[in-house]
Amino acid sequence: MFGLDHEMRDYVADRAKNLDLVIARPTDRHERTGRTFRDLPDRYKMALNATQQGRLEVLPNPEEGPVGAPLLALEAKAMFTAFAKSYPRFYDELNSSHRAIHGSSNNTLAVGLAIINVAEEFISPILNPDYPTTGQAQYTKHNQPNDAQGAIDKVEQLPRRTSNEGTGYEGLGIILVDCVNDGSTVTVATQPPVPDNYRYENMVTRIANEYDVRFRNI
Repeated sequence: MFGLDHEMRDYVADRAKNLDLVIARPTDRHERTGRTFRDLPDRYKMALNATQQGRLEVLPNPEEGPVGAPLLALEAKAMFTAFAKSYPRFYDELNSSHRAIHGSSNNTLAVGLAIINVAEEFISPILNPDYPTTGQAQYTKHNQPNDAQGAIDKVEQLPRRTSNEGTGYEGLGIILVDCVNDGSTVTVATQPPVPDNYRYENMVTRIANEYDVRFRNI
């Protein structure tokens, strides 16, 4: 069973936080949506090519609905512009997420995903609320690659853990994108280099291994 934007409550601090994706045992309730993981691209208008669709088809296809005991929880945060102002908030939001996850269940695998923009400029929807209707936009200029590197450095400061003791994430990943937000194609970027421990594919491999070991008896 999986849930999107699922509320987890920190038992220790008695605080609630919504996590982007939670994989869990099902509850005994029957309040299920009937949707499955493979339905998500249509639901959120994701454009998958043939290769991506093929990969999706071979993945497990859990059902969406009320989740029970959580096994894995993922929080994704993006930094696309206003880098200098955003660093503290970016760090704090990611740092509070693993605390909420492990405060709810210490055995749950906590995964963080940072999406960082490397574009030289960006059309902020906050500064341009009427774009693209007006056809006019104010571009925010970035100081790349320094801005993106600063965000990577913030992710590296987050605590990590290798067992169900201590504080931190079991897995952390970074994806770099080049997004101007002007309707042009958004692409995955490779510069500045992401440290090996935080490369997306390495995060997935690590979490898959941790999941297999921790929940091998389920």
